[in-house]
Amino acid sequence: MKNQFLSRLISLFILQFVFSCARPVATPDGGLGIPIKLANAAYPIDVFYDNKPTERPYTAIGPVKVEKEVPLSKAQTKQGRMIYRGNDEDQKRALLDQLIVQGISMGAHALVNVKYKYYTAADYQGFIMEGTAVKYGNKPE
Repeated sequence: MKNQFLSRLISLFILQFVFSCARPVATPDGGLGIPIKLANAAYPIDVFYDNKPTERPYTAIGPVKVEKEVPLSKAQTKQGRMIYRGNDEDQKRALLDQLIVQGISMGAHALVNVKYKYYTAADYQGFIMEGTAVKYGNKPE
């Protein structure tokens, strides 16, 4: 029964993700850019980035982390050298969605201290997103 509920919840989340990706990506200043949160995005759990504290008391459940490495595209290279970094919002959103699914599967109400890291090498680029899954409320004594 629990697995069936979790399966349905994840299916709903995926459906929400598919439809939410149609919205344009914007930074708080109105441009397209680096921030990892989409403008006016609604997530099934709260997400607090490393510089945004939550006012609600919470208990940490555990860490969540997603890593991905992808080859550089042909458009990013010329004569074997990188000409621009491929740091894009679609990849950030996909990582955040995976992080949220991890948090939901742990029973989290929110993710806190979420950080995004990006790195490149000669022929690939990597993305890491990590944070802490939490439940609202104080620890039982």
